[in-house]
Amino acid sequence: MQPEKIGHYEIKSELGRGGMATVYKAYDPRFEREVAVKVLPPEMLHADPNFRLRFQREAKIIAQLEHPSIVPVYDVGEENNQPYFVMRYMNGGSLAERIKKSVYSIDDATRLLEHIAPGLDEAHAKGIVHRDLKPSNILFTAKEIPCISDFGIAKLSEAEAGNFTGSAIIGTPAYMSPEQAAGNAVDHRTDIYALGIILYEMVTGRQPYKSETPMGLALKHITEPVPSILEARPDLPAWMEEVISSAMAKDPNDRYSSAQQLVDALQSHLNDETVARITRREPKPVKPSPVAKTAVLKKRRFNPTFLIIILLVLGLIGALTVGGLMASGWMHINWTSDTPTAEPVLPTATSPATEEILPTETSLPSVTETAAPVLTDSPTPTARPAGPLGPIVGGADKIALLSGNDIWIMNVDGSEPKRLTTDGVSKLNLEWIDRNTILYISGKTLKTVDIETLREENITSFLSSEYFESFHVSPDGTQAAISLDRELFVIPFDLEKLRSARSRADLMDLDGCLFYDAYATKDALWADDGNRLALKILVPAGNQRADAIRLMDIQNCSDAPPKIIDDFPIGRFDFKHVIVDYDYDGDQVFFFHSDIFKGGFGELVFYSSFTHKFQKIFPVENTCCYRDVTFSPDHSHVIFAFQDIRQGEQSVLKVYYVPVEVVLSGKALKPLLLPEGFFSQRIEAPMFALRPVEK
Repeated sequence: MQPEKIGHYEIKSELGRGGMATVYKAYDPRFEREVAVKVLPPEMLHADPNFRLRFQREAKIIAQLEHPSIVPVYDVGEENNQPYFVMRYMNGGSLAERIKKSVYSIDDATRLLEHIAPGLDEAHAKGIVHRDLKPSNILFTAKEIPCISDFGIAKLSEAEAGNFTGSAIIGTPAYMSPEQAAGNAVDHRTDIYALGIILYEMVTGRQPYKSETPMGLALKHITEPVPSILEARPDLPAWMEEVISSAMAKDPNDRYSSAQQLVDALQSHLNDETVARITRREPKPVKPSPVAKTAVLKKRRFNPTFLIIILLVLGLIGALTVGGLMASGWMHINWTSDTPTAEPVLPTATSPATEEILPTETSLPSVTETAAPVLTDSPTPTARPAGPLGPIVGGADKIALLSGNDIWIMNVDGSEPKRLTTDGVSKLNLEWIDRNTILYISGKTLKTVDIETLREENITSFLSSEYFESFHVSPDGTQAAISLDRELFVIPFDLEKLRSARSRADLMDLDGCLFYDAYATKDALWADDGNRLALKILVPAGNQRADAIRLMDIQNCSDAPPKIIDDFPIGRFDFKHVIVDYDYDGDQVFFFHSDIFKGGFGELVFYSSFTHKFQKIFPVENTCCYRDVTFSPDHSHVIFAFQDIRQGEQSVLKVYYVPVEVVLSGKALKPLLLPEGFFSQRIEAPMFALRPVEK
């Protein structure tokens, strides 16, 4: 009979029942949320006098597992001699259900493992082994985020663990490692074995071993070689055999040492395929497509029409002059020569007297080793002069960016880099809110840092939320668009009032003009007029969810639902499911990129919401890969990071800050001159923010 209450939790329905526990859907009146309550049978207490002590110790450690890819445990308790866990209610179904509907592509399977691997490695780092990892224990939120559940039978791999966990063989035979099936000691590598089976099942739709009995299945894990995945699905690449064989090796020493190492192996092979595909094409100049020309001419703050007319006239005059000289015999050109006698000088646009243009390919001065800027960990605060300190390009005079998870600033030519933070904690969402202050997100906390005093200040924290991914202030500084738990809130921008906001309910109380939850929203960028938002949302794509960009009009958000202006790339053109980052000129032009190399670098796409056309571009040496493309304040330039996929792990991150039309033209580019080793980590995400001169 179903109980009405367990503790103070009101039971709504039974979600599932197994040999180890019964799980109920319940309501928590204290926090006004739905939860899952997992009740263990009372027989466990009677059969093992030490069970209560073991349960209490393991529950405390499991409750300390805080990671976005692990289903959190909210509470533990005992009701009528029945121990129970209280966990987040996951209403997006399980991986097992999804595999039954359709198999995964290698790309999709890798993305899923990429999401859960850090959580599994986090548990292993704390000495916790899952021991029952399987598709039914990988659950999805309503917003399609996979998480690992059911660490309730975990084994503590500490010195005294045997005193508290016993020696019983616990787990599911189809996913047991050989050592686990044999009843031997296990460590974190038993979970790597199970992860290999999950990968096998995701891409083939079936388990590697079959038997009529659980014992027979366990014996096959011990005695039989790893089945060939290519026999199950011949269309897979040959390297998948190597990955599966390593993950499911009989000897734990031959397996991947961590879940992340398994993911890295998959990504490395996928990158090699991408390199082969990209380098097979002949290098050639990238010509701007009609969509590119249309979009660049549509920008409101930068109009190259006058420049184009001048260049055309100069070109015509030059052609007539050359023709006259040739006709008179003064000039002869060898049209069959493969090598020109001199490098052409690229024309550069003229600019206002107050603006300094970055050096081009042909005009960049040579820089010696001793001339490299010196990194300063703790710059001495000085009074700020009335005007900008360095050159002005694209309406900006400073770059803020991340290196080694810390915030740095520098001039727009790459000179005078200064470090503002020193904690090395992951950060995102850099944004200048005035000339001295950078707003950013660290973990689930909204913070600011003063570039002169280096003072860091916590504005607010959303510790009970699963996701805090975006916070952007409108151009006029009156509103803020916030993505919290992948719901969008548009509220008045008031830092003092935000200090008291700690939850979704608090944001709702701030009298905002918009709350949007039609789709899971990861990010929201403002248009220049403050009346439109470009959202990054999750939308259905087969048995997965894919990133998409939605441009919508919110000028009447207090009185009417948002008006959808455009949705892409789904419905417009083919694109990988993940959009790592995107930016737009506040009007109609977008840049965004995929994820195929070094944790976030990918192919760069240019899109116009005016023509609804796109173009893949490779501005540096006609090759991949790019990330974090960001428009300058006047939208005439873009800054982006580049790593050459052809160089593999030896590639070095370079930063480019160049005019938009040069990016689209295929002309040779020069990177900013940064100190050697400025980007030292394998995976770096600069996430640029440019300071407007008029800020």
